[in-house]
Amino acid sequence: MKIQYDSQTDTIYVILSNDKIVESEEKSKDVIVDYNEKDEVVAVEVLNVRENEHEIDLPFILKSA
Repeated sequence: MKIQYDSQTDTIYVILSNDKIVESEEKSKDVIVDYNEKDEVVAVEVLNVRENEHEIDLPFILKSA
């Protein structure tokens, strides 16, 4: 797992796998989940980190893939 923060876009990106991303879905406001060809979660992106409070149920996101 790798976590990156981009201060210019105020985005946190949690990379769970190096698989190719084939689909992305907004799970909740400012939370985008990326999937591989097997519909497995590859990464989670959180936008507007400093601007908004975020409650992310990561176990739910990983199970719902």
